Amino acid sequence: MRAARAVAGPGAFATAPVRVAVRVALAALTGLAAVGPFQPVAAQDAASGRPVRLVIPFAAGGSADMLGRLVAEGLSKSLGVTVTPENKPGATGAIGAAEVARAKPDGHTLLLGFDGTIAIAPVIQANVGFDPLKDFSSIARLADVGLVVAVHPSIPARDMRQLIDWSKANPGKLSFASPGPGSTAHLAGEQLRLEAGLDWLHVPYGASGSGKFVNDLIGGSVPAALISIAVAAPYIREGRIVGVGVPSLAPNVAIPDVPTFAVAGLERFNVSSWFALLGPAGMSSPQVERLNAEVQKLLRSPAVVERLLKAGMDPTPSAPSALSERIAADLDKWRKVAARLPKS
Repeated sequence: MRAARAVAGPGAFATAPVRVAVRVALAALTGLAAVGPFQPVAAQDAASGRPVRLVIPFAAGGSADMLGRLVAEGLSKSLGVTVTPENKPGATGAIGAAEVARAKPDGHTLLLGFDGTIAIAPVIQANVGFDPLKDFSSIARLADVGLVVAVHPSIPARDMRQLIDWSKANPGKLSFASPGPGSTAHLAGEQLRLEAGLDWLHVPYGASGSGKFVNDLIGGSVPAALISIAVAAPYIREGRIVGVGVPSLAPNVAIPDVPTFAVAGLERFNVSSWFALLGPAGMSSPQVERLNAEVQKLLRSPAVVERLLKAGMDPTPSAPSALSERIAADLDKWRKVAARLPKS
């Protein structure tokens, strides 16, 4: 006998929501698999021993190295994959950045990006080996590193107004050191010279880095420097050098007694270095979104925030699009500054 057709009733109608629920659940599971690509990668790498590389394009021991290792440690824990920091110094970070630009966009090679590398070197160097707007996937900003104008205690200036006045009264006697040509400090110093009429000569230290010129500043071999707060703060606190101004809208928490440039009428002079997390161009959106989410969590951790602030860094987690916009804006800004520099 033929089975009777089901009668439309409560039980029959219930099957439609069940089918919908199953579809929704399957879609959700598919979405989770897309959002969390590092889970299967982690399982694969546990057997192969293949870690994620975080290229730090500077030597060990500086603020970039500290931040890079902090990020690598945090991502290792949150992703369940070993994230190994690798120092690849040279050419203001361009060597390490170019290596990442050439890597496969599979999420296994990341870059600790620095504004001097990504937004300045391409402006003043003929061939850095990468296109900052085309060769990278923006993941997230990490932290801003404030700058400070510092002088030897023998210079009779305790704020920017006094330093500008002293330099004008003593033309040719003031020089400023920076980590090297094309660094953020170099171009910020040139911008300051152009906008404030500060009469000082750039003394680049190049490969010898900030450690050498800080020692020379302490010893009086150079009278002034534009230097990262992360490097200068301990010496300013000890009184071995004098901070006369920070080019920011508010005092820096690491050196709160150092005045801003506003005392010299330079309220809009706001310059800082920044670090960011990038990968090779072509990374998938789920990979970028997952990494961005983990960076956001890491940089909002109270312990991490406290550690970075004490080191003179301001955590600045951002959306990938905000990082891309910052890179483009800084490239435009520094091109304009570089165009006004005297031709050598």
